[in-house]
Amino acid sequence: MSKSLKIREMIFAFMPKVVASLDCVSELDQASYSVLEGFLQGNKSLKSRDSIVIIQGVIDYMYENINIGNWKDVRLFLRQTITIATYLKLIALLDNYSELTDSVIKDLLETIDFGIMFGSLIHNEPQLLQKCASILNPFILQNDIAIENGNLKSKESVSCTVIPEGVINIDLIKCPSMERFYTDYIMQEKPVILEECMTHWPALSKWTDSNYFIKLAGLRTISIEIGKEYTDSEWTQKLITMKEFIETYIYQNKGATGYLAQYPLFAQIPELHEDIIEPEYCSFAETDDGVNIMAWYGPKGTVSPLHHDPTKNLLAQVVGEKRVYLFSPKDSENLYPYESELLDNTARVDPRSPDLNKYPKYQDAKAYYCVLKPGQMLFIPPKWWHFVESLSISFSVSFWWT
Repeated sequence: MSKSLKIREMIFAFMPKVVASLDCVSELDQASYSVLEGFLQGNKSLKSRDSIVIIQGVIDYMYENINIGNWKDVRLFLRQTITIATYLKLIALLDNYSELTDSVIKDLLETIDFGIMFGSLIHNEPQLLQKCASILNPFILQNDIAIENGNLKSKESVSCTVIPEGVINIDLIKCPSMERFYTDYIMQEKPVILEECMTHWPALSKWTDSNYFIKLAGLRTISIEIGKEYTDSEWTQKLITMKEFIETYIYQNKGATGYLAQYPLFAQIPELHEDIIEPEYCSFAETDDGVNIMAWYGPKGTVSPLHHDPTKNLLAQVVGEKRVYLFSPKDSENLYPYESELLDNTARVDPRSPDLNKYPKYQDAKAYYCVLKPGQMLFIPPKWWHFVESLSISFSVSFWWT
């Protein structure tokens, strides 16, 4: 059996569950629904170039619809339609390619990643597109993906040894009991650095070599931020492969800053999720919403401006070091938040070099400070302001929960 047929057979095995998930998109317009139903039920053939064009038309139409208005207001069935249509497009592409070349695999993975980014989970096979990507992974020629100049080892971080004047050191404790963490820090809404709580993570050793990401996910499309920080007028976003991101931004010191920031990488690529373990401290939740896990990967000098989030946050440092300034919600007025509704959780003050002529109240603020090192986790309580700067190539993981 050819590689193409073998992959098609494995991906086609999900078809019954996808068919059973059509009820997810019952609110879809009749024309789009008929297209999906026809291909899923086998009434229309996927073995023609026209089928790819028709399915892509549905994807494009859904993409236009989800980009109208605010993302949070997008109807779920529109995104679920993208997932189902992406699945159909995969099969159509496999049916219409005579040979499974490297460029074909790249096209298939690009199709999958678009579907993951803009689609949504369907009821009967929530990890549908992620599983399709995992099926393709063994067929990628790893030697052709890795960067040729050998392993890209992250250099030792140069610690920021000069502690700013007037800052308050954050508590540092080794693997506290659940009771102590809950009583002394969650209940008190007090930040703390946790040590020896992630020594069992495979990521601590694996992620120091960037070729690991390239071999595992070099062809996968990700969304990165371009610019020093999101408050800059020239800040933008860009879709790029993981390999291109590492080659262009991680090890280059010239040009614009690229940052894989606040990105759901582990939902997109479950193989990377296997390298981390959700901390047991996240079990102290007030809702059943689960834990959101985000990746932060970038070169030295990336910055998250002073801002606050509504959730509890464990920021786990895996590679490199970051310096962090924290401020209590009580200091909000002294930090000069933006008045814009879009940025009202972001402050105008840069705690590294505050302009006291422009922001005189800042001198009354109490700054907490730390340099977060590999293997440490920082608990950031809800609504606490935090400014984060990478002191080297850095990879961090955020666990957000309520």
